[in-house]
Amino acid sequence: MLQLRRGEPESFQGVQIHKDKAQWMKAMQEEMSSLKKNNTYELVELPKGRKPLKNKWVYKLKTDGDKLVKHKARLVVNGFNQKKGIDFDDIFSPVVKMSSIRVILGLTASLDLELEQLDVKTAFLHGDLEEEIYMDQPEGFEVTGKTHLVCKLKKSLYGLKQAPRQWYKKFDSFMMGQEYTRTDADHCVYFKKFSDGKLVILSLYVDDMLIVGHDVSLIENLKKELSSSFDMKDLGPAKQILGMQIICDRRSKKLWVSQEKYVEQVLSRSI
Repeated sequence: MLQLRRGEPESFQGVQIHKDKAQWMKAMQEEMSSLKKNNTYELVELPKGRKPLKNKWVYKLKTDGDKLVKHKARLVVNGFNQKKGIDFDDIFSPVVKMSSIRVILGLTASLDLELEQLDVKTAFLHGDLEEEIYMDQPEGFEVTGKTHLVCKLKKSLYGLKQAPRQWYKKFDSFMMGQEYTRTDADHCVYFKKFSDGKLVILSLYVDDMLIVGHDVSLIENLKKELSSSFDMKDLGPAKQILGMQIICDRRSKKLWVSQEKYVEQVLSRSI
């Protein structure tokens, strides 16, 4: 297998001497565009007595098996410098349980349900902040003539201790607004039963969603509502979840889950 991870720079300075500099710079520009589009921060004078959090660029090669798909850059706050009571309070955020995913996949097979998957682009950026947080301007993208200013965060950002929780609260509020019911057993599983008896179920694992249901049109309606509130990527029929491949045979009402690629990766590291 290709060891593509070795091609990932460890810093902004590393990008400047990287053979794929153009691709990495483009990836950072795309990230900055997302931050601007989401109105993530504004430049302000640093209040007296406050210290801005530092941030860094994290680079990753997105792959599909051995195939290079995309150069990805993400701006991450050094959240370990946050002070409780000043920069954050509660940080707990649930994720869907593996047992819930098994039940959902089992229902999909036995009831011959549609099984779709979606991904939320820059999910944590959708969360609204409840604290006043400041950080340095992103390296390489300091605004000329305003380098003395800092970023006052208006939305959550990767690396913040409360980022997962704020995203979950935003998403949970959205689902309640769509009149879906959150299950008591798993707060990342939502369902809605329609008047004709048809059912739609959604599970959330951070930014990865599975949607199952009897009717394609009902699923498409939910997708449309999701896309109107969040920056979504429709992945179509689900093929994998949490690193597991999904193989579905609707004729025989059977569904298989495989971790073949994960096993191969583990074996390749041990050889």
